Amino acid sequence: MGERKICYKCMKRYDNGLSICPSCAYAENTPSNPMYISPGTILHDRYLVGVLLEYNGEGATYIAHDTSTECTVFIREYMPVNLCTRMEGKPTIEVGYDSLAKYKAFMAEFTELNKSLARLRNNSNINPMLDMFTENNTTYAVFEYIDGVKMLDYLKDNAGELSWEQISKLFPPLFTTLGILHNAGIIHRAICPDTVYITNKGELKLTGFCVSAVRTADSGLEYELFKGYTAPEQYSSSINSRQGSWTDVYGVCALIYRSLTGCMPVDSMRRLKDDELCEPRMLSAKIPRHVSKVIMDGMNLSGCDRIQTITELVTKLFEQPAPKTVENTTVTQRITPEKRQSHQNRTPENNTKRQPKPEDYSNTDYEPDNSHNGDYRYETVDKLKVPVIIGILLIAILMIIAVFIINMITDTQTNRQQNSELRQQNTTSASNNVVSGDTSETEEETEVPDTLMPDLVGKFYETVSEKYKDFFTLEPEYEYNNEYEMDMIFWQSIEPDEQIIGGRATVQVKVSKGRETAIIPAYEDMTIVDYQAKLKEAGISNYSILATKSDKVKPDVVISLQVEGKEVKPGDTFSNKDGKKLIVYYYSESVSVDNSGLLMNDTENEQPVSTSEKTTLPPTTVYIEPDPPKTTAPQFIIQEQTTEYIPEQTTKPPVIETEPPVVITESPVVVTEPPVVVTEPPVVVTEPPVIIDPPVIDVPENNNTPVAE
Repeated sequence: MGERKICYKCMKRYDNGLSICPSCAYAENTPSNPMYISPGTILHDRYLVGVLLEYNGEGATYIAHDTSTECTVFIREYMPVNLCTRMEGKPTIEVGYDSLAKYKAFMAEFTELNKSLARLRNNSNINPMLDMFTENNTTYAVFEYIDGVKMLDYLKDNAGELSWEQISKLFPPLFTTLGILHNAGIIHRAICPDTVYITNKGELKLTGFCVSAVRTADSGLEYELFKGYTAPEQYSSSINSRQGSWTDVYGVCALIYRSLTGCMPVDSMRRLKDDELCEPRMLSAKIPRHVSKVIMDGMNLSGCDRIQTITELVTKLFEQPAPKTVENTTVTQRITPEKRQSHQNRTPENNTKRQPKPEDYSNTDYEPDNSHNGDYRYETVDKLKVPVIIGILLIAILMIIAVFIINMITDTQTNRQQNSELRQQNTTSASNNVVSGDTSETEEETEVPDTLMPDLVGKFYETVSEKYKDFFTLEPEYEYNNEYEMDMIFWQSIEPDEQIIGGRATVQVKVSKGRETAIIPAYEDMTIVDYQAKLKEAGISNYSILATKSDKVKPDVVISLQVEGKEVKPGDTFSNKDGKKLIVYYYSESVSVDNSGLLMNDTENEQPVSTSEKTTLPPTTVYIEPDPPKTTAPQFIIQEQTTEYIPEQTTKPPVIETEPPVVITESPVVVTEPPVVVTEPPVVVTEPPVIIDPPVIDVPENNNTPVAE
C-alpha cells in the first residue's frame, strides 16, 4: 500500500491514490473561503490546518492535525473581518493603518481571555487550551478536539426535549463550571444549544468563549448574538446596560427552558415590546411548579430583578417545595365518636338515603359546618327559589356595572377639568415669569404631555437621534428592508402627532440595515474606490475586499467577484441577509512583507482603502491555577492598547431638514429651532508609524501605508 494522506475534513488518513475521503466523502478540490486559511497550510511548523468550521466577528475556528502528537485539535484564529483582510493564497493578515489600534486592543483581550482559560484547564467541563502562539500577524489558540455533538443535536436525538430528572443529572457540572468562571472574572454571554457539547462519554463541555465586543451589539466588532438565549442588556452597548453573572443566568435558564419544553424561548428584544413568553409548566405539565417559576425568574427582562448568581439559581432550582396540608385530619376531628358509631350502625333498611362520610371529603377542600355540634345538615334548595336567586344576582351585577360606568365617566370629566385648570395655571405662571423677569426656580409640577411626536419614517437615524436628543430617547432595532436606504428609519412605536412628555419619552424605531437582496453592479474598468460607492448605491453591505497581483490591468482596478469561492458576475442577485460575503478582488501594486510580518505597499504615497466605507452597521448573526506546563504561549504585550472603545461614525448621513416637535402652550408659543448638527469630515494626519518588537504588530519606519479592505 502506498503513502497515506490526511483528509482535511475528518483528519483521518486514507490511500494517497484516492481524491475523495472514504470516511467523510470530502473531495480534495473543494473550494475554500479566500478570507480564511486554505486547507493544507502548516502553522507553527506543527499544525496541519483543515477546513473552516465556523467564524464570527472575532475570528475563525479550524479543525487541524497536530503532527507532533498525531492528534486532532481545534485552532482558533484571531481575525476580525471588519478590521483586517488577507491576501489571496497567503495566510498573513493585512491590517489597515486606521484600524491598527483597534486591532491590537481586541487582540490583547483575545490573548488574555485564552490565558485565563488555560489556567482553568483542570476543569473537565471547559474545553482545555493546549497551546497559544503568534504568527501571520495574529494570534492562535489551540484547543482539544471534542468527540461529541452539540446540545441541539443531542436534544433532537431525544425527541426534542428532556425530563426534569435528566436535567437535574446532566446540568450540575455546567452550574459548577459557570460559578468557577464567574469567580475568575469571566462572563460567557453565549450559553445556548450551539455552545454546549455532549461528549460520547455523556460529559458536558462548554465552548464558544469570545471577547465581550462580539457578544454585545455595536461594540466595535461584528457581533454574534443567539436568538432566544441572549439577555436584553446585550443588545445595547450603553453604560446603562450592565452585564454580569446575571447575564449568564438568563442564558442558562433559556437553555433549560428549551430542554424541558422543546420550544425555543421568545427573543428578549421581542419580549421588551410584547412579552409573550409562556411559563414552562403551561407547555408541559410534567415540569415541577417551583422549577417553572425559577426559570421565569431567571429570564426576567430586568437585570436587577433577575436571579443574580448561579449559586442562587441552583439553590432555588433544587430546593424541595413545602408539602401540602391535607384537610382530612380536620374533618375527622370535627366528627364525634358517637356520630361516627351511629353512622356505622345504620343499615340500608333504616337509611334510604346514603349519608356522607368523612372519607368523602378527604381529597377535597370541603369543611363541614360545626355550628350544630357536629350534626351535619344537608338541605335541598327548592326548585322555585333558583330562578329568584338567579334574577337577584343578575340585578346586582347590572347595578354594579352601572355604578362603575358612572364613576368612570365622572372621573374622566373631573380629570379633564383638573388638567384644563392646571394648563391655565401653568400658562399664567409662565406669562408672569416672562413679564416680571423672575428667574427663580418654580415648584415641581405634575408632568403632562407637552410635545407632539414628529414623523421619523424615511429619515436617517443618526440625524434624527442627534436633532431630537433633548426631546426623546430612541431605541433602534436594525432589520433588512428593501424599500428604505441603509440607516433610514422605517417604523416608529409612537405615531406622529401623538402627545408625549418632552425629554422623558422613549421611542422604539426600526432602522434599515440595507436591502435583503440586491443586484451586483458592473465593475469593468472601475477602481476599487468607485466600485465601493457603486456597491453602496446598489444596497450591498456585506462584502470584503482582497488585493491580488495582476499584470493585465491598471492598479486599483477591480478584477473579479466571488461568493464562497465561486465566481459571480454583474447582474447576479446577492443576499445580504444569508450571511455570505461578496469578495471583491482588485489589482494592487507589488506587495512586500517587512520584518514584523505586516504587509506594506511599495508605493510611498498610496493611501489605504478604508474598511469603514464598507458599511456603517455591522451585520448581526441571529439565527451565538497555574499556567499549563509545556505551553508555548508567549508573553503577549500590546502597546497603546485601549481599554474602552467608542465606535467611530464612519459614514455621515445627509442632513435632513425636519421640523422640531411642536410645544403645546396656551400663551404665546415660543418655538426655538434646534441647531442643525453638521459634522465636518475628519482631518487625516499621517504620522510616521512606531516600530514595536515582533511578534507585536509594528508599522515600519517610513511613510508606507498598509493595504486595507
